[in-house]
Amino acid sequence: MTNEDYQKIFHEIKNNITFISSSLQLVEKAHPEIEAFPYWKDSMQEVNALKNMLIDLSSARLCDDLDLQKLSPEIILPELIHSCMTLFDSDDFCCGMEFESSLPKILIDPHRLKRVLFNLIKNSFEAMDGSGKIQFAFRKENTFLKISLTDNGGGIPKEYLPKLFTPFETTKQSGTGLGLLIARQIIEAHGGHLTVDSLPGVGCTFSIYLPFT
Repeated sequence: MTNEDYQKIFHEIKNNITFISSSLQLVEKAHPEIEAFPYWKDSMQEVNALKNMLIDLSSARLCDDLDLQKLSPEIILPELIHSCMTLFDSDDFCCGMEFESSLPKILIDPHRLKRVLFNLIKNSFEAMDGSGKIQFAFRKENTFLKISLTDNGGGIPKEYLPKLFTPFETTKQSGTGLGLLIARQIIEAHGGHLTVDSLPGVGCTFSIYLPFT
């Protein structure tokens, strides 16, 4: 497929998402009481996030215009995990966190890094069929902050690993293969890199490396 073909696909998907978003806004206007529904706000936020992600992807802006802020890495994860636990609504799924002491602040775009982490959490949740534990670890490694996520979702088949970051190549029945590609591009836009280690039958570990400034 050519870049023009991809642009057409993204444009059509964006149109559908925009229609859904507009329809939901009309529902909210006609029935303001729906704002009190527990999952309404999260659903609206996710629709808007999806629309923004498609705009980023279709206009090839993933490597440009980062809203960089100097933040402590410890503040990024807890709020995101809380949102994920509410969204996934599974009593059999949990997340653990481990932070090395005295981690320095790093320059990041918090919105886009959260998008990366959300994609990884969602992948692990689906790989474990909504039941299991993922473990995050934040630590220094040479000149990088290493953020690793380990799950027990059975790992990724060896033959599939070379295609892991290829668009529209996925083992999920309804997947697009875009999530990991976008995640890698966002991390590379920060001057870092994203790796994966898989142990078939056990689980896998995704590691994000972000440079210290």
